[in-house]
Amino acid sequence: MSIITVSNQITGPGKDINKKHDLFDVLFLTFSAVLSGTLGWNDIKQFGDEKLEWLSQFRDFKIGILVDNTIARVISCIKLYELGKCCRQENN
Repeated sequence: MSIITVSNQITGPGKDINKKHDLFDVLFLTFSAVLSGTLGWNDIKQFGDEKLEWLSQFRDFKIGILVDNTIARVISCIKLYELGKCCRQENN
């Protein structure tokens, strides 16, 4: 099972009609940035801006990188038990 398939099981914030960014794009950006050593939301945003060409090889990011407050808001709305459940499924 791929991480993309598993991530589709995570409930994201907001209603579909108001979503401008794909939830997996935000997760991919955040995971990539944190694994690269970023320490906060502003650093994640800066990483995204600097690495947009690289990130775009894997995901669409058609409207660019979210602002740091939006990244924080989206990530904080993810239900941690769902994320944990998905990670456990990925390892099985």
